[in-house]
Amino acid sequence: MLKFNKTSLIGVLLLSYLLTLTSNGAAKEIDKNTMALWAFDESKGNIIPDLSERGHNLEVEGKFKWVKGKLGNALWFSENAFVEYKTHPDFSFDNDMSFEFWINIEEITPQTVVGIPRKESEYVSAFRQEPNGWWVDSYINNGAWVNITSKPISKYGEWHHYATTFDGKEVKVYIDGKQTAVGAVTGPINKGGDPFRISNSCCGGRFFVGAIDEMRVSNSPRTEEEIQEFMNLGVKGILAVTPEKKLAQTWAKIKAH
Repeated sequence: MLKFNKTSLIGVLLLSYLLTLTSNGAAKEIDKNTMALWAFDESKGNIIPDLSERGHNLEVEGKFKWVKGKLGNALWFSENAFVEYKTHPDFSFDNDMSFEFWINIEEITPQTVVGIPRKESEYVSAFRQEPNGWWVDSYINNGAWVNITSKPISKYGEWHHYATTFDGKEVKVYIDGKQTAVGAVTGPINKGGDPFRISNSCCGGRFFVGAIDEMRVSNSPRTEEEIQEFMNLGVKGILAVTPEKKLAQTWAKIKAH
């Protein structure tokens, strides 16, 4: 008959629990489809580090400030602030892509639309001005611009989560974790040599005033479940502890007693 001391029994129970977490995906590491992760949690300086470990650190230009965000801090853009990132293959896609982020728009200026993000001749999420809020068009350029419109109005001065996905056949838009638009669009996406932009997008300067938080760029069409998970946890939430590290740390503590 097998006998267990207290430490062994606790160890078996904890290991069983952690293996369950691993199989259910309760803790996750960076997956191969993640091209960039920006938490916007800095409190000074104009550099936003890329936590995906792919090295896509952003530099903010114009007037900006660090403010309280949806999860931790966020980056607030004035009417002349923007990000322009060099051309890189990680931000040019064929048939699969996703963008996800929290946004709080106070104003769209001086024109009635702003691209967040925009890559000239490839894709743009076009946030459009209304008297009491904004709505969004998700554009794909497959040789010509094709757009899918998400009609619900989101109010100015409020945090809302935005996501768009493309799988080579359909574009989908999600607001606050719920699908609000879907439409047929065939790939592949056109390729250009233009930078990846947040604000200051095209046509004589299209800006917004407001804040951005927790952005993920992927070369896969994220599922609604994945979008909701990232919306709730944010960058640092999904990177907090990988299953392997959690297992090793817990087992070390057990053996130490």
